[in-house]
Amino acid sequence: MPSRATLLLLLTGQTLFFAAIGLGLWVISGRAAPSFVTFGIDQLAHGALLAGVLVAVAAAVYYGLPKVSEYLVRTQAKNFAFLEKPLPFPAIVWVSLGAGIGEEALFRGGVQTLAADYVGMPLAIAIAAALFAVVHFARPLIAAIIFAIGVVFGCVFWITGSLLTVMLAHALYDVFALWYVQKEMHRLRVFADADGARAEETSD
Repeated sequence: MPSRATLLLLLTGQTLFFAAIGLGLWVISGRAAPSFVTFGIDQLAHGALLAGVLVAVAAAVYYGLPKVSEYLVRTQAKNFAFLEKPLPFPAIVWVSLGAGIGEEALFRGGVQTLAADYVGMPLAIAIAAALFAVVHFARPLIAAIIFAIGVVFGCVFWITGSLLTVMLAHALYDVFALWYVQKEMHRLRVFADADGARAEETSD
């Protein structure tokens, strides 16, 4: 497992890479680079509102259905192995910002926009959401949830035309999700259980 500094550097590089590809696809589609991301108070407000809705739904599931929450947390243990050494909150915010900016730039700003020119927006939303789920290398149930969230982001981007809105919503939601998953993984001793299981396999 890379050090925390190396991990954050790699994730920052991934953000820049995703954003560059997204911008490239946007330009290839015939749109002007300066219009890729526009800024406005209304866009920020819409992003914060969407994030609030997503966090409220997630919190209702996590806290209202503890068995489901535990299953979802344990299911993601392998993908979140980098949380074995807890990230401080500023690092969680940094990782979440990177995910929100890079992934939305690529999948909504790039893939969805270009695909819509050829197959129509509904199918383009589905294609972008499917790729969004695939790159997370998640198990089927988690992938289905990620796909659904991707569809939501895709529809909001379609309706608002604002990449900033979905970037902000994605980032703010990820702050909550990453904070919660990290907290629960350590409370449930997910990493300790995994280490114990590996030790037993080795001894056998």
